[in-house]
Amino acid sequence: MRISPFLLAPTLAALSACTPAPPEAGTAAPAAAAPSPTPATAVSDTLNDPGSGADCAGKNLRISRDNTTLVINGECGEVTITASGGSLNFDKARTIVLEGSHYTVLNTDVDTVRVVGSDNTLNLTNARRIKVSGNNNMILSRETAEVQFSGNTNTLNTDAQPQVDDRGSGNRVI
Repeated sequence: MRISPFLLAPTLAALSACTPAPPEAGTAAPAAAAPSPTPATAVSDTLNDPGSGADCAGKNLRISRDNTTLVINGECGEVTITASGGSLNFDKARTIVLEGSHYTVLNTDVDTVRVVGSDNTLNLTNARRIKVSGNNNMILSRETAEVQFSGNTNTLNTDAQPQVDDRGSGNRVI
């Protein structure tokens, strides 16, 4: 097959227009254009105020809506509750931080619990380490290795004999 030079000439002219000309002598070559960034799909490792029935799936959980009742499925990382006047029921977490007040937490297995707020109730089957700096909190836990109180009039009801560090007043382990 023979290609006519009349058909090839416009194609070559169009291609040469797309190719940058070499730099003139004594001038710097133009900088290469930076590749355009591909939009990253941000996957959050925290569930913020999910609806009841959500699955933690190993993510952290943050509850800030007051007066809500939630049941969360699956295993959570760190659970942070800044809300007041509500309740949360979930199975397992690495850490629970309760900063709100008048809140109820139901949980079966957690490594570390920190209660900063006051007038809360925590029903925990297994809570290995508990630190309470708030006041008037009631904590139930079958198995607890250690508890530290720096708040006042808190109660830990446990079947275990935990190591107790009490820096507050009126606290009880029963």
